[in-house]
Amino acid sequence: MKQVLIVCWLILPVFSSLAQRDLTPGKKRGAAFGAVDFNNYKYSGIQVTGGLIYTKTRSDANNVTQTIVDAADRPIDYTFDPAGKVGFFIEAGMAHFPKKQSQLSKRLKTILVSYYDWGLGLKMINGAENVTANYYNLGGQVISTLNETSDFSNAYLYGRFSAHRNFYLGKKYFIDNGIGINADFRFFSSSTNDANNATFEPTDNHSTFVLQLNYSLGFGIKLSRRSFLIPSIALPIVGLHDWRSGCAALKWYHSNYVPIQAQVKWIYLFKKVQKGCPAVYTTD
Repeated sequence: MKQVLIVCWLILPVFSSLAQRDLTPGKKRGAAFGAVDFNNYKYSGIQVTGGLIYTKTRSDANNVTQTIVDAADRPIDYTFDPAGKVGFFIEAGMAHFPKKQSQLSKRLKTILVSYYDWGLGLKMINGAENVTANYYNLGGQVISTLNETSDFSNAYLYGRFSAHRNFYLGKKYFIDNGIGINADFRFFSSSTNDANNATFEPTDNHSTFVLQLNYSLGFGIKLSRRSFLIPSIALPIVGLHDWRSGCAALKWYHSNYVPIQAQVKWIYLFKKVQKGCPAVYTTD
């Protein structure tokens, strides 16, 4: 999965060079598209993003089973079955469009970064895990079975930075793909542990601080010269902290949870402040 996303990031500039458009403030809107906009806008503005988070887990075929023995040497096996739940997030920050192409972009004759943005926000990630415990007698026969479900809700304050590369479909629509980094601080946890833990205790929840590389893919709509709406999907692709060989999932109870975001971003560019007498335009 990681390799596919990286390849997509590298090859999209090649295809996009066939249909390059300028997303930054540019030509004024023609009369055929409604009222002419003579305002000038900056190459930066506010961005607000929000949406839902679903915790993707493993399939039932890959559920983990652990076996222990109690004080009487009777086997007990535990099967852990995680379940995803829906959470939410909201953030606010800024978007910046490069005023000039970099030297590398000029040499490659393409735009490497269409815009970059950052945000500070709040996210709530939820999940659950069902534990099935089978108790055996010394002859290996099941004498009782216990099923319990534990739930968790974790709240994070986070910061995010992303660079975006766009592939344009005409003048109004574009494919937005971005890669970035997010740093999350878990400040609140509500966790119920209903399983019988007389002989088995779940451990290894992820640390308070989380650092991840993330990827997003969206469909952008240019609402006006200064306003853009971008519905997209975002997910972590590499976990940097806690480091678990790059695993991007969050560990809770005995399972891994990948937070996948269905989101909508709104970008609104700042208006330039005119100095002196403004220019006079006509529609002729």
